[in-house]
Amino acid sequence: MSNEWKNAVWQEKARHKPARFYIRDEFEEIIKEENIDRRRFHEASKFEYENIIRKFYYAFADYQTYPKIELDKMHSRFRKELKKSEIVRWKTNWVEYIEMFRHLIPDKETASELYLILSEGWVYEGFASEIISVLSETDAGLRDFFIVSKKFEWTVAHSDDGECMYLISA
Repeated sequence: MSNEWKNAVWQEKARHKPARFYIRDEFEEIIKEENIDRRRFHEASKFEYENIIRKFYYAFADYQTYPKIELDKMHSRFRKELKKSEIVRWKTNWVEYIEMFRHLIPDKETASELYLILSEGWVYEGFASEIISVLSETDAGLRDFFIVSKKFEWTVAHSDDGECMYLISA
């Protein structure tokens, strides 16, 4: 069975769901197709979503100015006093761009479990190499997303409309 045919089948199934489910379905297909160990990358418990997103928002957002938790366009809500790395621009090749996340994740954290938070509201847990593998295979038009330390000390943020990524830390 060709990959094109398999992609067409799951895309047709996803078409009948709200748009935010499209990326979740695609992630599930990638996990299966790439034989990714679910102990190394998986969806977080739905009972924890709200808590994880809330901790992320209050760790990095200017919540005094933006009290409503929104993940879309988060780059405009980061607190000004946080440190921001040099910006990495997305030019043309998605896979090469996603590989740049490896260079922004602090060295001591590459072997730690991290969060992947999507602006669509999905939360995943996993290790950097698996997160990057899944992200590099996506074609569902990801919006903003964030790779976050579990201690909420830093995040590598991807801005869809800015077509860039950067590290934010305290």
